[in-house]
Amino acid sequence: MRGNTQNGFRLGDWQVYPLRNLLVGPRGEIHIEPKVMQVLDCLASNPGEVVERGKLLDDLWDGRAFSDEPLTRCIAALRHALGDSPTNPEYIQTIPKSGYRLVCPVESLGQMAEDADFGEPSATRKGGLLTGRRGIALAAFLGLILIASVYVAYRSILTGPVESSQLAVEGTTQSAPPVYSIAVLPFHNRSAVAEDAFFVDGIHDDILMQLAKFSSLEKVISRTSVERYRETGKPMPQIGQELGVATVLEGSVQRAGDRVRINVQFIDAATDDHLWVESYDRELTAENLFAVQSEISREIVGALQLVLTDEENERLQAVPTTSLEAYNEFVLGRQELAKRTAEALYRAQAHFEKAIELDSDYALAYVGLADSLHLQNPFADRRRVDSFAPRQAAIDRALALDPFLGEAYTSLASLRVDQFSYKEAVEYFLKGIELSPNYATAYERYGSALINRGRTDSDNEEALLYLRKAIELDPMSAVTTESLGHVLWRLGRVEEAQTTLLKGIERNPEYPRFYGRMADQLSTLGRVGEAANWARAATRLAPSDFGIRHRECNLYLELGAYQSAERCYDSAEEAFPARGWFFRKLVLYLSRSQPREAEAAKLVEQLAQLELTRSVGDGRPGKELLAWSYFQLGEVAKARSIYQELEPDLYGDEDVFNKVHDEDVFNKGYGGGTMARVAYTLYADGQLDRANYLFDGMLEAMQSLHRTRGRAYGMMDVCIHVTRGEKQKAISALREAIDMGWRKGWWVLRSPYYDSMREEPEWINLVNELEADIARQRQWYENHKDDPLF
Repeated sequence: MRGNTQNGFRLGDWQVYPLRNLLVGPRGEIHIEPKVMQVLDCLASNPGEVVERGKLLDDLWDGRAFSDEPLTRCIAALRHALGDSPTNPEYIQTIPKSGYRLVCPVESLGQMAEDADFGEPSATRKGGLLTGRRGIALAAFLGLILIASVYVAYRSILTGPVESSQLAVEGTTQSAPPVYSIAVLPFHNRSAVAEDAFFVDGIHDDILMQLAKFSSLEKVISRTSVERYRETGKPMPQIGQELGVATVLEGSVQRAGDRVRINVQFIDAATDDHLWVESYDRELTAENLFAVQSEISREIVGALQLVLTDEENERLQAVPTTSLEAYNEFVLGRQELAKRTAEALYRAQAHFEKAIELDSDYALAYVGLADSLHLQNPFADRRRVDSFAPRQAAIDRALALDPFLGEAYTSLASLRVDQFSYKEAVEYFLKGIELSPNYATAYERYGSALINRGRTDSDNEEALLYLRKAIELDPMSAVTTESLGHVLWRLGRVEEAQTTLLKGIERNPEYPRFYGRMADQLSTLGRVGEAANWARAATRLAPSDFGIRHRECNLYLELGAYQSAERCYDSAEEAFPARGWFFRKLVLYLSRSQPREAEAAKLVEQLAQLELTRSVGDGRPGKELLAWSYFQLGEVAKARSIYQELEPDLYGDEDVFNKVHDEDVFNKGYGGGTMARVAYTLYADGQLDRANYLFDGMLEAMQSLHRTRGRAYGMMDVCIHVTRGEKQKAISALREAIDMGWRKGWWVLRSPYYDSMREEPEWINLVNELEADIARQRQWYENHKDDPLF
């Protein structure tokens, strides 16, 4: 489908460099997502011709798109970057019910133009990594620069002024806001009773939810990002500029007895001119509240001269509940849900259950209940599997009451992610986005699911596209900013990832998961002592968050601070008794310089007997943990029996194996570690051809990956070379791993898996060097654990 455009082309006033995902033109340099560039490249390869939507979706999404939504978003991103208009296009014309056409002439720049503009170095590359000793030296030098630059970022970000939220967390300058964009500022409580504030916020949230469903609105800013303007004295043009919107709605609510008065004004953000002003004085009933909210939404649509679909008009007439008491409980539940603490999530669940008790036909209350149960796994002590049945029941009831509820489809997609049913999850996420195209949560959860689904750059690039849309809708969201920092890391953009997290801390210093994510990244870079400091900071902010507490314990383990790790695990087990702690204690025993193999063996048998594997999704993660445990104890036969259950095709006859082995096994959703151990069992069984095929595939995939950052492979090549008896290759690979910062799980070198290397002097020296560095970092941590982070 593509023509000769990859070396760069001119598009009107813009120069386009596909290989760099870069536009250079009237507004400077603009980096766009790879998938967005692919769409532009396809259109540029067929200038003046209509490229059908179906063709673009098939070619660029490999049949994985369940709707036009990803393509529509890419086209919108292109228009935004080029400053184009869908109604009066200079670049991209929409052909209704067909596709898109590039109306601007395309002129090739040629290879020399791109090289001259950007000075491509002539160093030999392989799979994106510099090779040879000079490459390693250069990588080390660049690593020092990176550390220095991140330190500078620490200082500049935390001492400099807060930039406007429209200067995205990655620091890219935005153009003029979309014409059809709006922020609804928090309404003022004019009641004599301060407790009415929750009621006022509920009306504000409901109007936002209604507007988010209008497909003709390009941007509706979420509540999180407008909250900081609750008592602001900033002028309207500044607010509009900071939030990246063309219009603003503000208002007030006064509740007195059985009456409610709502005043609103719709404002042109750039000029501060009032587009319309209205006052609504009604009897306080649920029906009247929803009727007023619908009238306000219609007035906004009229002022912007938008056209609603028949479905959207019908939805505006809907009354979610006729019970004012149920509505109050729902509003309280939604506010508790936003706090993301264990205690608040349990209170949210109680409020939603009360709302359902008061009105069993309240669809949104069932969605709220499902979401509160969903979030109790990462933020509280609920086992994920225990939430599946009640979440499914709540979502089924919500969709039975309202089959067009986008929020319910998003909740259903999140449930499927937890159950590892990614294909269904994608379908439901896209359905949710289609029904509620400005619902930031759907974009954030979908982006996060894409990160977790696999390890390919394609998944991560698509995730970045959706997370950027979520940031556009909710620029101050701590949850989305953290996810953005995570996906940038997965793409190997380390400095950007850490800068994003630090900027998030600047804006939301009490959000603990920024600190936890930073701990993960520093640990992966080999800076374990610093990581432990960040993990402790996260725990201080959120002692009831299981994931954060568990991370802190793991980092003590990585530091070889075994007494601290054991105390941490014991206290965490007491705080979170519903979680399985056998595996975590097992790792503690195995990681010691003199492993307690007897105690470990007992724990493994307990793990097997109690069938802990059934506590996670479809059982795969738990079974993999059990198989890994057997490997660490040298019980290869027991590990093999589990892998035969998990990967029967790889143990089947030749025809079955030949059918599946052509897949990129390293890029399966559960990573390459399992494949390495599967191949090991095949090798031990004498199936050398089959084992080596898998090993060779993994080694080839590693050539395009970084050892420790983004799509990392740690020391998997060391494991493969040891299995094959390639001792010198194993030593060279371990040398490189240590030099590149690999430290995570360093204690696995004590496993029986590496017994064949125990007498090799070079290997012994490397292991001693590694353990000496861990001891140094452990001492550094003890000396600096009470120091401030900045």
